[in-house]
Amino acid sequence: MQTAEMFRIFLDNLKIPNERMTAIATHYKNATRRLNIRFRETENGFNNRLKVGSAGRRTAVSKTSDLDMLYIMPSGLWEAYQVGLNPQRRLLRDVKDALKQTFSQQEVKVDRLVVQIVFDSFHIEVQPVFADGDHFKYPDTKADNGNGGWRVTKPRMEITEMRNFRNNKSRNLHNLCRMLRAWKNRNTVDMGGLLIDTLAWRFLKQTDDYDETGMVSYGFMCRDFFDFLQKEDVHEHYAAIGSGQRVKVYKNFQRQSKRAFKLCTQAIDAYENGYTKKCHELWREVFGLTFPKAATEMQDSLGLGSDNFVNESYFARTWRNTEEFTDEKFDDVDIRYPLEVNCIVKESGYRERSIRAYLSDIARPWLPPNKTLSFSNNQASLDLIPEPYDIYWKVLNRGKEAEERDEIRGQIILGQTTHTEHTKFRGSHKVWCYIVKNHIVIAQATIDIPIE
Repeated sequence: MQTAEMFRIFLDNLKIPNERMTAIATHYKNATRRLNIRFRETENGFNNRLKVGSAGRRTAVSKTSDLDMLYIMPSGLWEAYQVGLNPQRRLLRDVKDALKQTFSQQEVKVDRLVVQIVFDSFHIEVQPVFADGDHFKYPDTKADNGNGGWRVTKPRMEITEMRNFRNNKSRNLHNLCRMLRAWKNRNTVDMGGLLIDTLAWRFLKQTDDYDETGMVSYGFMCRDFFDFLQKEDVHEHYAAIGSGQRVKVYKNFQRQSKRAFKLCTQAIDAYENGYTKKCHELWREVFGLTFPKAATEMQDSLGLGSDNFVNESYFARTWRNTEEFTDEKFDDVDIRYPLEVNCIVKESGYRERSIRAYLSDIARPWLPPNKTLSFSNNQASLDLIPEPYDIYWKVLNRGKEAEERDEIRGQIILGQTTHTEHTKFRGSHKVWCYIVKNHIVIAQATIDIPIE
């Protein structure tokens, strides 16, 4: 399979299916109609709304779980929502009560800034706003120490810049943004959609290499993007595409970008050396199951033997790859809450210590074997997450000994607030904890476990 065909199929797989698009359009229309009845006494299902977020910027993918809509309130009601205690909460409750009349079979709830309509595999977030020129004022129920306040959003500027950039600079921006969402879901990268789109835009702005190229160049474009990303200085926030508003960086992404750059480089090398199957496997490590499998090995289709290829041992694997990923088990990754995981080292006859304190005491960067490790979620973190939810754990063994033993593990297992493991053999191991609600990963934490 040629590179352009690989990425064409990949992008087709990322498209939101037609039946889901139809359902979403119907829900948007019904929500708009209900709010127009409530606030304008008209039954129009299309006016006074703006589709925003990844859907509005046309970068949404099939696994997108949240769809954002602004409902533009009548300007004459502005004064009515300026009086009383936390009028922002009152506005959101009025919107909720109206929507509940149409969506009586769904959960409809207020969540600080928006009203959520929860469906089985996605939710629509309706944000009532008041127009202020090209900007909108939206309610924040927890601003001003919980008394409520108004904030400003500029989605039209972001949507306009996405469109203008595509028309005037590079037609590849939207596709790069969609592919990066697959990478985020595959690797549980704590990165919002607006940050993804902003970083892709920044990358394509600083190069002319991908202004006119087609899908045949997408392997190189992805490789070069991750190289650009791994070299980025650490930021607390970025200026959003178009609007310049602050987009917060919740966790550094450089290490995950470095791994993606390495895998992209190996995938390109595998393709150039004729290892079609290995090429596809490596791209699937970057982007997940939506990237297509190889139909056959290139050497089989050409009737050639292994002597025609070089470096065959470079891609050989003697261990089973049992690692699972969030995009295989869950509908989406939408990190909304902070999470902290603690690790306590236990050994008979000694006091329990945190892993950081233990490594500091022994003045070595490695844990010895035959120690018990108790992992637990910080209760203060859990208290911020609304129940119900499920907790999953993943333990990945890395290093030569894990591969020789064929024990890399990596399965995502349903668990409890605590999880116990035992140090066994050398390697730089890693433990993840995921909080999953409505089949969506809403919080995650990781911790590295170096074992001597």
